[in-house]
Amino acid sequence: MSILTSLESQITGAVEKLSESVVSIDSVRVTRDFAYGVVPIEGKGSGLIIDSKGYVITNNHVIDGAAKVQIHLKDGRSFVGEVVGSDPSTDIAVVHVEAENLPAATLGDSEQLKVGQLALAIGNTLGLQGGPTVSLGVVSALGRPLPGADFIFEGLIQTDTAINPGNSGGPLADISDQMGNATDPGERTSCATLAGNLWNHP
Repeated sequence: MSILTSLESQITGAVEKLSESVVSIDSVRVTRDFAYGVVPIEGKGSGLIIDSKGYVITNNHVIDGAAKVQIHLKDGRSFVGEVVGSDPSTDIAVVHVEAENLPAATLGDSEQLKVGQLALAIGNTLGLQGGPTVSLGVVSALGRPLPGADFIFEGLIQTDTAINPGNSGGPLADISDQMGNATDPGERTSCATLAGNLWNHP
């Protein structure tokens, strides 16, 4: 097997396993308009199942102020989501759905990432139907600061991986094809951070 073929197999294996845990998130915010009264504003993003009992992690800006949150799994199932925790300062939120035995991802350790390492961004780009979209790039830099509106994000991962609208909340992962479980840390796929919390550069 050639080096390229082996690399492709590693990438496709990682995508197949991790994409089962990636969800699409629809949110509805309600605003008031002088001419039209109450107006619903729809938003789309991504998330990652981190617990089989229905806990999904995403970016706070994906669900911030939402009156309704809907979670869509790759297998076609949909659930109403309840925001159970959020932290605007780190742009992280946790949503819970009433479901059991969901395909949870195993998080890795972003401290182990290295500059130049291949990175996969998986999410529901542009809210398109047909499952998660995948893009491949490298870890360009680590520990980057990025000014926010009222504070500075610290310790961000800079990547050239293509990240588009709808990717927010989805994982950035290494290309390990070993998902493993919590009892075997040597076989965890490293879901380093959330796509919306990345500094993406051309």
